[in-house]
Amino acid sequence: MTAGTERLVWAALAVVGLTLAGGLLPLVREWSQSTIRLLLAFGTGVLLGAAFLHMMPEAMHGLGDSVGLWVLAGFLVIYVLERFVMLHPCEEEHCAFHHMGLAAFLGITLHSLIDGFALGAGLVIPHLSIAVTAAIVLHKLPASVSLSGILLHCRYPRGRIVLMIALFALSTPIGAVISYFVLRDLSGEALPMAIAFSSGTFLAIATADLLPQIHSEPKGRYWNLAALFLGLLVMSWAGEVAHQHAHPEPGLGEPPASHEGHVH
Repeated sequence: MTAGTERLVWAALAVVGLTLAGGLLPLVREWSQSTIRLLLAFGTGVLLGAAFLHMMPEAMHGLGDSVGLWVLAGFLVIYVLERFVMLHPCEEEHCAFHHMGLAAFLGITLHSLIDGFALGAGLVIPHLSIAVTAAIVLHKLPASVSLSGILLHCRYPRGRIVLMIALFALSTPIGAVISYFVLRDLSGEALPMAIAFSSGTFLAIATADLLPQIHSEPKGRYWNLAALFLGLLVMSWAGEVAHQHAHPEPGLGEPPASHEGHVH
């Protein structure tokens, strides 16, 4: 097993494990809206940190001034999909999703599949692995809690809820596997384009999707703000750790010495 494949396996296990844990917890105990908002705030900080501190700087090595175009493309794709195609969380306190039950499951699972594409793109670059994996995992946890709560509210049988949460948990690794094995063999500017595009999707999820939920209620807003900054700090620290363990390597636009984690 190559180092890249090993990263993919560990990332998939982490995503599936924490998504299942978040989805099954509401079957045991109910989570308060304030707790979910706190988790969302931390996850938002992680997403923003991954995009601004890791992914965009990395993509700039291969794209230069054109990086903004691909970041914007990723942002707009998620924005259009969420507003006109997918079903996504809304801001009302008593409405976790615009539509309930099966529609909510399909919408959030499609969203999760797109997360997987971003995860696969990040795993191709060794020192992005920690940041991108953390960003995916830490915002899927509250999402799975919310989805499970919706299905309970819709009186789905517990066995069916477990099955649907398992399918939701697997959607990101499926996207990651597809993305990883396609992107690792791309050449030229294709990989930095994918990284920049993925950072744009992270920004869209954080700003258009999660932030409105975090501030849907004034109660606990300072704790939510602190959790958001904590997420940013964690990503800053994760970047230092990743670079300390990474071997010196050329930028994305330069010919690498080896095939692992670089563009050819």
